[in-house]
Amino acid sequence: MLCHSDLHPGNVLLGENGELTIVDWDNPILAPKERDLMLLGGGVASNWNDPRQDALFFAGYGSAALDPIALSYYHYERIIADLASFGAQIFGGMQGSAEERAWGLRMVQGNFRPGQSVEIAHSRYQQVPRNWLP
Repeated sequence: MLCHSDLHPGNVLLGENGELTIVDWDNPILAPKERDLMLLGGGVASNWNDPRQDALFFAGYGSAALDPIALSYYHYERIIADLASFGAQIFGGMQGSAEERAWGLRMVQGNFRPGQSVEIAHSRYQQVPRNWLP
């Protein structure tokens, strides 16, 4: 299926009439739905990290059988991609000011704070039913 590949609150707009619009389709990919849905409750950039938001999303999205291994895989993949991007920013792979490099460092550190993306990804993986694992 077609996936946005960066579906997060900053890329979802709510119009005055209540209509949702997904923006910033820079890198769409063909992938399982878990590729986009892993961001829900994933703590990526400290967004969508509230179970109530997940429930509201799925109330609108409808029922969906999700593969817990795929969700876990794509969640870890996103964390690694973010760490690589911020690492390039911090260590000079990209032009940037000292303030921008400091911001990148804060973003890296934020991934490892309690209750954030790395802990959430690990917890999700631990919850995968053992009969789903190879």
